[in-house]
Amino acid sequence: MRRVRPVWVVLTVAVVLVGAVAVGALVSRDDGSSVAGADGRALSWDEVESAASGQTVRFWMWGGDDALNNHIDDDIAPLAAEKGVTLQRVPIESTADAMSRIAAERSAGTADGSVDLVWVNGANFAQGAEAGLWLQGWTDQAPSTEGLDPADPTLTTDFGVPVDGRELPWSRAAFTFAYDSARTSAPPRDFGQLADFIRTNPGRVTYPAPPDFTGSAFVRQAVQALGEDKAYALLAELEPLLWKGGETHPQDEAELARLFAAGEVDLAMSYNPNFVDTGVRAGRFADTVRPYVFEGGTLQNVSFVAIPANAASPEGAQVVADLLLSPSAQAAKLARAGVPTVLTPDLLDEQDQAALEAPLEGSPYVLGSFGTPLAELPAADVTRLDERWLDEVAR
Repeated sequence: MRRVRPVWVVLTVAVVLVGAVAVGALVSRDDGSSVAGADGRALSWDEVESAASGQTVRFWMWGGDDALNNHIDDDIAPLAAEKGVTLQRVPIESTADAMSRIAAERSAGTADGSVDLVWVNGANFAQGAEAGLWLQGWTDQAPSTEGLDPADPTLTTDFGVPVDGRELPWSRAAFTFAYDSARTSAPPRDFGQLADFIRTNPGRVTYPAPPDFTGSAFVRQAVQALGEDKAYALLAELEPLLWKGGETHPQDEAELARLFAAGEVDLAMSYNPNFVDTGVRAGRFADTVRPYVFEGGTLQNVSFVAIPANAASPEGAQVVADLLLSPSAQAAKLARAGVPTVLTPDLLDEQDQAALEAPLEGSPYVLGSFGTPLAELPAADVTRLDERWLDEVAR
């Protein structure tokens, strides 16, 4: 098996190299306030919106989900246009692509960077935070934050790193499994049942090899459910009973989905909780496929949007970030892409609550609840766990 290192390991070198430059460059704009006026005073939200009018916001985001792409293009861009902001979605294959661009431009001293807003979380956010690449102190005054629960730790920390006003929540993710009810009547619903299922049905289960994002998350789900040592012992025991005898693993979630759709394996998985709905709509999955989560707990996290400190349109980016979080946009995203909201319905008015509940009614492809949450591990542990998998589990 080829030992691929996570993309953020490669990125670390570039980020560390620009760290000193970035921190020094932040003094004029990244002072713990929102984007400041000429007198150094933090702008009010009305002033932010006024400054945003006429700006173009380039939103760099992973482009692999057509439903989310359509949400940005068809739902958010028109709302931004009403505010006088032109929103341009920049599709990328990996968030590391955006991070590399931000780091390179900061290193070159580019004042008006080409990234205005980026979809980010986890190790990429942590490394950008360490190097001082993010605009700070702009999130609290965004009007849509009124629907956020201040006691929810998933909104205030990002894989163990304090958010500290550097990013605004956008989407909630939950590690979700799928089975085809036409061929599997009783899918495994915890790791004990999964082990029994694999022993009884050798070759019918697999998962992407870490450090692939989905494969790494599957391993962390096991670690959080079972404890680290027990999880690795179980994964090592089951390895020769997997698809292809564990000699190879799917490269990524897309390959696993193709194996599942072709009937070569009985389970699919994703950290994207709408992947069954998206797959059925696109004709990739049969209409008998159903999503579910393990009863022992569900690995969950929140993804955010952040503004680089050298963004060319920081006010426009704030406006777009607030629109992404608004109840109407969160409801539209849920209806179009099945992605759970980060808002707390009880903090919203009845009309917004109803809008967020409507897309879930009656659909067999979208889950209304993800069970007991399992907290994500600190970003610093992700690489270590991937390396342990390569050393102790990979054949």
